[in-house]
Amino acid sequence: MDWYVDSHAHASTAGLGYEVVVREFKRAGGRLIALVGLTPGSYGLEISVDGVLKSIDVHLQLCSKVRKELGGVLCLAGVHPATVDRLARSSRSLDALYVELVERVVKYLERCIRDGLTDGLGEFGRPHYPAIPESIALSEVLTAKAMELARDYSLPIHIHSENSGRVTSESLKVLAKYADLRMDRVLVHHVPPTQVTTYTSEGFYVSVVGKCEALSSLGSSCEKVLVESDYLDDPKRPGAVMYPWDIPREVGEAVSRGAITPECAREVLQRSPVRYYGVEL
Repeated sequence: MDWYVDSHAHASTAGLGYEVVVREFKRAGGRLIALVGLTPGSYGLEISVDGVLKSIDVHLQLCSKVRKELGGVLCLAGVHPATVDRLARSSRSLDALYVELVERVVKYLERCIRDGLTDGLGEFGRPHYPAIPESIALSEVLTAKAMELARDYSLPIHIHSENSGRVTSESLKVLAKYADLRMDRVLVHHVPPTQVTTYTSEGFYVSVVGKCEALSSLGSSCEKVLVESDYLDDPKRPGAVMYPWDIPREVGEAVSRGAITPECAREVLQRSPVRYYGVEL
């Protein structure tokens, strides 16, 4: 494969950093990488609404800088559901927290969109682990608000959620319909390959981790599927989930084993990302 897209990855101030991640990605033949913001703690910030705002600012400043200097970078910003869960658990007033998240964070994200700092939104969604009901409700409301922004500004939005197949797909469809957002603007990320068609049949895009064993479970289900590294750039977990520059080797191995066809590889690495992000590469 002469070039490829990493549709969902991260960089942090504690790990290799934005410039190194993008340079190594490009050295391996990468042409476009979507860098998604992390939780405040990943940037050494406190878990608070102020910390969320600062983390968005840090991410977009560093991402915008590397996008300008190296090119081939998309910058996405949002509020990770794990952060919402932490905030909800420690909040003295969920009503006040809701107002702060909507009035301060969502409006700040809108300003960032208008200023051309962000190319998309994410990650929003729900925790993938057992969480208190209040945090799930708050996460869903925040996701709906983010979907409205995605609708108003014609932006892609990445969703982080539990992997419950049709239940998850149907619930996300309800949120998207509430926000009047086209399903093809929604990318459900880190989807198990065996659940891909559950989402794509409803019009969603999905991303799967670009490891050979995961890709081998795709079969012929390649339409509306993107590949992600979901690289965390966390020095405590080196290489997790996978390095962006390892994607070509892993996909090549899946093709050589006959697990996926070369045509499927081109679809998930090139054609689907180009359609989803609306870019020319």
